[in-house]
Amino acid sequence: MSQIAIKKKRCKGCNTDQYIWARGKCKKCISQEQPKKINTVRQISSKGNGELQRWFEERRKEMTGICRHCGGQTQAFQDNYKCSVSHILPKAYFKSVATHPSNFIELCFYGKSCHTNLDNYILDLTELNCFDEVIQKFIQMYPYIAKEERRRIPNVLLQYIETEL
Repeated sequence: MSQIAIKKKRCKGCNTDQYIWARGKCKKCISQEQPKKINTVRQISSKGNGELQRWFEERRKEMTGICRHCGGQTQAFQDNYKCSVSHILPKAYFKSVATHPSNFIELCFYGKSCHTNLDNYILDLTELNCFDEVIQKFIQMYPYIAKEERRRIPNVLLQYIETEL
């Protein structure tokens, strides 16, 4: 049997001494919280954003079924093809080019999860086997990126703008 004693702390929710579960709150207070709404690709595209929906459909026509990074199978020929359409510049931060034809790369979602790994910064842009293609597409998009969004562009991509333009 363990000799470690778990100390009780003051709960930020009910202000009593309890065992803390998360965010400084006890189990009872955490269970009463409303879950945070997470916007997924499916939720965003189903909100009536016809332009984004059309963009995804156009990208599907360009998909080959092969991940541009690892060579694995993508969802190109499945109903959930959108999970293999990876934005080079995230649509949440770069609204001006969210639906630009060059703002995508086909990455697997299942298998090696290249799309998820890129989105979660486990895989860096420079580590992509298709980084040359990413640079070419970025250079095509750059003139269309809103001035106020340009501060968010990764430095590794900005250096190509200085040499190419």
